[in-house]
Amino acid sequence: MEILDQPNNTSDLPTATDGNRILAYIIDVLVSIPLYLIPYLGLFLGVAYFIVRDGLPFLDGQSIGKKAMGIRAVTMDGQSLSGNWGPAIIRNAVLLIPFFPLVELIVMLNNANKQRLGDQWAGTRVVSVK
Repeated sequence: MEILDQPNNTSDLPTATDGNRILAYIIDVLVSIPLYLIPYLGLFLGVAYFIVRDGLPFLDGQSIGKKAMGIRAVTMDGQSLSGNWGPAIIRNAVLLIPFFPLVELIVMLNNANKQRLGDQWAGTRVVSVK
């Protein structure tokens, strides 16, 4: 796992804005849609990308949407999720539950530390890397 060049104390890392997080999520949804259309493997590939997207080493621990928006999900001590599959899966799997993305949005917008439930359960937060 790679440690970010920023301090390990997450209170020193700038929290990503709600708007950047929402746009990154929309981009990731748009990226996953074509995967679902691939014959035979489409459903598997679409779900797999969506669940592990923040832990993909070839994307340096950022989903495509997060990379585009200049944000990153990190552990509470500031480590990248690149190859860190446990937190990456925990924080994203809940988004596959019907209507849960809406619940997560409401929680994130009303939570003082801007963590959605998936972040709280996985021990992660989303920070700006620009």
